[in-house]
Amino acid sequence: MSYNNIFVIADTEMSLKELASGAAKLSSKSSTIIFDSSLKSLASSFAVENVYLYESDDSVMIEDYAKMIAEVVQVQNADLVLVSNSVRGKLLAGKLGVYLDTCVVSGISSLEEKTSQRMVYGGAAFRSENLTGGVTVVTSGAGVFELIEPNASEAASVKVISEKPESKIKKIQNQPKQEVVSNIAIAKKVVDMGRGFKEEKDVEMCRELATLLGADLGCSRPVAENNGWLPKAVYIGVTGIILKPELVVAICTSGQVQHMVGINQAKTIVAINKDENAPIFSSCDFGMVGDVYEILPMLIEKLK
Repeated sequence: MSYNNIFVIADTEMSLKELASGAAKLSSKSSTIIFDSSLKSLASSFAVENVYLYESDDSVMIEDYAKMIAEVVQVQNADLVLVSNSVRGKLLAGKLGVYLDTCVVSGISSLEEKTSQRMVYGGAAFRSENLTGGVTVVTSGAGVFELIEPNASEAASVKVISEKPESKIKKIQNQPKQEVVSNIAIAKKVVDMGRGFKEEKDVEMCRELATLLGADLGCSRPVAENNGWLPKAVYIGVTGIILKPELVVAICTSGQVQHMVGINQAKTIVAINKDENAPIFSSCDFGMVGDVYEILPMLIEKLK
């Protein structure tokens, strides 16, 4: 095991599953910090030492607990803190770095032993960093750690912390975004819809292919942000989702570096594009040049 004691900080069910899975791989000893009582059962079912439930309410933001959390991390002599790479997670990680007087490694793409990797230069390269000395705070995005099944026969003790943090900022109202929740980051197969399609109704053709393959449907950034054909939660690339699936079927995707960052860790990439000079053909495992409006209907028919 790489670490002696890991603390996982999670504010959603998915981040809890992923970070706890990563902690189990890296250490035989870990503890979990949560802010939602509905996550108690799940958190305690992973092989952890303790679960700390900070009873948050609508007047408190989780990053305000940073000082209190840092004190627990120091008392328990943790050598790694794993935090979700969400906006709130990064705010919390930054504050923890200050209180723990340590470095924060943001947005890792892998963590093996005590070496992390993360993308730099807009996804054109990866930087390896050795995490040495003291405690390190790391933020991790979706799909970095392979999920494991929690052990239902084990249940860690849950310590409830009712004390509220001191804060000069008070949250007075929540206005939730109307967003689609997507698990595409952990999908084994993905159909990747590019900007080369002509009409919004073509989404259904890609969706049908995804269903037949048992895949999730994702897209390039222009399809989500410019056209609005698919939700932003499923766009792939350096500023979107980074995938590590077994299969990606990229359709009408040119293969620009900003997008390829999101799929180039797939085990197999299949590309379909009418432009034989499209950059994606230099990065895919299998490529087909042709009119997608002829190829896709035939492929769908064969799969049926």
